[in-house]
Amino acid sequence: MILLLVLLVSVFKLVYTLQCIDRCTMMFSMNQSFILPSNCTYIQNDRCSVNLLFRYECGHYIVTFPGDLTYDENLGDTKHFIMIETARDAFFSYDINHVCKETDDCARHFAEKKILDMTQRAFNISNLYSDLKQILHKKKNFDQDLLCFDANESIRQCLVSGMTGSCEIIDDLVKYKIHRRSCEYRIQESASVNIYESGNFAMMTIKCNRMLCNGPVTIEAVKRVLNHYDITDINGRLLGNSSHLSFKYYDCILTLIIVFWID
Repeated sequence: MILLLVLLVSVFKLVYTLQCIDRCTMMFSMNQSFILPSNCTYIQNDRCSVNLLFRYECGHYIVTFPGDLTYDENLGDTKHFIMIETARDAFFSYDINHVCKETDDCARHFAEKKILDMTQRAFNISNLYSDLKQILHKKKNFDQDLLCFDANESIRQCLVSGMTGSCEIIDDLVKYKIHRRSCEYRIQESASVNIYESGNFAMMTIKCNRMLCNGPVTIEAVKRVLNHYDITDINGRLLGNSSHLSFKYYDCILTLIIVFWID
């Protein structure tokens, strides 16, 4: 019985392939609707995928259908990653990677809906940079002291000759606790906020160059700013990041259906 079940599931996966867009990239301005170019081609695959990159400071977005891909079942079907840099060369990017296997062309259908949502979200970029910069950044010379908390909760000097230091703190947004605190050395100064979410995993990474800035007070201040601009909720979770059934649950459901069918 078990062998038959395994064979049925394997055969289903083998024959159930989708029509997916293959290796096609395009760029649009934020006020342009997404239209699939006629030169994009399709392949047969067991999963479809799309990457959406929104560059709000540039006013454009990039759509990429990668075709073949490596899928990690330990992560969710949709991965969200934002980067907001407020020091030199300030920018705000929002990256979404989506993998699906529900229907033919499901990645394109996801892209159409998500692009409509993301391009309608108007952010006051200059005010966002300004509010975050007040929390994270202070203009310094290379030889100025910078104290940071380290992984052992001790205070250490974050200074190397000829380089600029940044205090870093990583907040686990799922477990509601600090994941790590450290000091980073860079050629170019950075005062930034990164958020990565996928399935049941969500982390916020903050880099700053104010004295002892990698602590919970900074985290809460950053969360308030991001919530004010409708980027996250008050707990730092990205808005509009709805969960989807992962493929492993999809396969479990398929298995249950076959079991009941055999019985």
